[in-house]
Amino acid sequence: MARTGTIIGAGLTASLALVALEHPVRAQTVPTDPQPTCAISAPAFNAMFESGTVTLNGVVKPADSTLVLNPNCPFFTWSEQMYLWMTSPAPSRYGGGSRIMFSPTFYTVSPADANGRRDFIQNNPRLPLRMMLRATELGPHLLPALLTRTGQVVEVARPDPRKPVPAQIRLLSGALVPLSDVRVAPDRQLQFFSAGKPVVARKLALPMVQHPMVMMANGQARPMVPVAAMQNAIQARKLVFHGIPVFIDSSNNVIDVEPGQADGGVLLSQGNSLIYYISVVNDVFAYHRTMQGPAVIPFGTSITFPMTMADANAVKTFAAAHGHTIVDPEALAIESKSSWIEASGVPNPNDYVSVNATVPTFDKSNPNKWVPNGQHTIKLVMVGIHVVGSTNGHGEMVWGSFEHVTNAPNAAYSYNSTSGPKTVAQNTAGSWLFTPSGSAGPFNGMNASWDTGTGNIVGTPVAKTPVLRMRPWGMAGSNASSNTQVISSNASVIAQLIAGDVRRNYFQIGTTWTINGQPPNSGNQVGTNQLANATIETFMQASSPTSGTGSNCFTCHQSNKVSVSHSYPEMNPLF
Repeated sequence: MARTGTIIGAGLTASLALVALEHPVRAQTVPTDPQPTCAISAPAFNAMFESGTVTLNGVVKPADSTLVLNPNCPFFTWSEQMYLWMTSPAPSRYGGGSRIMFSPTFYTVSPADANGRRDFIQNNPRLPLRMMLRATELGPHLLPALLTRTGQVVEVARPDPRKPVPAQIRLLSGALVPLSDVRVAPDRQLQFFSAGKPVVARKLALPMVQHPMVMMANGQARPMVPVAAMQNAIQARKLVFHGIPVFIDSSNNVIDVEPGQADGGVLLSQGNSLIYYISVVNDVFAYHRTMQGPAVIPFGTSITFPMTMADANAVKTFAAAHGHTIVDPEALAIESKSSWIEASGVPNPNDYVSVNATVPTFDKSNPNKWVPNGQHTIKLVMVGIHVVGSTNGHGEMVWGSFEHVTNAPNAAYSYNSTSGPKTVAQNTAGSWLFTPSGSAGPFNGMNASWDTGTGNIVGTPVAKTPVLRMRPWGMAGSNASSNTQVISSNASVIAQLIAGDVRRNYFQIGTTWTINGQPPNSGNQVGTNQLANATIETFMQASSPTSGTGSNCFTCHQSNKVSVSHSYPEMNPLF
C-alpha cells in the first residue's frame, strides 16, 4: 500500500481541535489520531499551493491527472487536491469569479430540454449562477433511479400522457385487481386497497444485495460488489395515490422500496430550507465534447476522456484554434456536482464556501404541494460536492466526494488509531443541519419530491428528512483498514490548512475507481466502493448501517468511456 508521508501527531491534534471551536453547531469531527497510512507530507502539501507554501485561502494547483496513480493513497490525495483547487479563489488568469469552479474556465451544465439535450453555459463572474432542485438520480439507462429495500437499482419509465399506467396490481393469488387506495402503515410498509377493502400485493422477489469480502493480491480483504448488483436495472412503472408513489414491474408486481421514495426526491434541512444543485465541467471536458460534433453520443461509444498529456494537448490545440486558452490541461476532464442551501438557513454562513445564485421560489401555503411562484438571487453556501475526473489509465473517472462537517451524524465506524483499534459510536445528539438532535430515525426517507412536469414540490405533507451517513467513509463502518486510509488523508489536510480557511470545514467521504480503469463490473470497483454523499445521494444510501445494500457511483455510471458521464452524451457542442 502506498504511503505518501506522515505528519506530527501533536500538531495534528492541536490543529484539528480548532475545527470544533469554529462551529457553534454540532460538527462531524475527523479523528485526530489515525494511523498515518495515507497522510500527506508537509512538503507534498506545500507543493499543492501556487505559492509553494500553505497560505490562508491560498490558491491550490490542480493535480496532474496525467500521472499514474498507484492504489490506494494517491487516489485519495488526488481528490483532496482537486477539491482544494476547485474551491480556491479564482486568480485573474481564470477570468475572475469567486472560486475556480465558478470562473469562466468552467461551464454550468444546463437542465435537459424537451429533446433531452443540454447546453454548456460558460460561467460569468458578472452574472449569478443558476441552480435547481435535486436533479433526479439516473440509472444505467439514463432513466430516473431509486433503490429497492434489498439494494437493487430500479429505473422508472418516464410517464407518457398518451398511455397512462393502469392503476392495477397483482395479488398473491395471481389475480389482477384495480387499486382504490394506498396508505403507509406505522412500520413503513405500504397497505393496498381494492374497492375499499385491504388486499395483499404480490411483491417482486429479490435477493438481498451483499458485499462479500474478497482477498486481494496485496493480502488485504476488500468488499466487492456482487454480480446481482451490476445486472441491468429493474424496469418499473409508477402509480401515485394521494402523493404516495407505488412502483410496479411489467407484470404488475409491486417493487418493494422504502415508502416515500420517488424519482425526483427533494431534500430539506431541519429548518425547512431547500437544497439546490449545480453541475459544472471544466473547459477540457467542454472542448473535448465539442470536438465530437452535435450528434448524441451513444452509450456503446468507443470515445474516451483525455487520459494523457497528448490527449489533453489535442483538446488544447482545438480550443486555441477557436479562441480559447485552456489554463490547466493537465487537470484533464473534470465534472462536478454540488449541493447548496440558502445562507440564511445555516447559523454560521461564514464557515462555508459561498456564492450568489438564482434559484426558484415557491408558494408554501399548501403543506402538501408547494407551487413555483418565481425566482430570486441570493447567497448560497455549499453543503456537499462530488469531484470527478479522468486520470492516466482511468477513463471510468475517479470519483471523490466531500461534505460539510455540520451536515449529519455518522453511523458507527471503526478505524485504527496510533494507540490501537477504535470504534466511534453513532451519535445523533446535537444541532445538525439535516438531523434532529437525538433522532433514532427512520433516516434518509424521501418526504418530498419534485414533479418536473408541473414544477411542484409534493408530499404528504412536504417534509424534511432526518439524515444519517450510513457509510461514513464510503465503506461499511466495520472496515477499519479502509476507513483509516480516508481518515488519515482528511486529518493531514485539515491539520495543515490554516485556521480560518473555510475549506477546513469539509471532509472527504471517500474516493472510488476501478481496477486498471476497466469498465465497472461485479468485482472491480475499488477504493471506497460504497460511496454515497448524504446531501446528493441521500435516498440512494444503504438502508441501514449494517445492511449489505446501498449504492456506489458505478452502480449507475457503468462505463469507462465518455458515456460514464450522464451529461456528456446529451450535451450540445459549444459551437
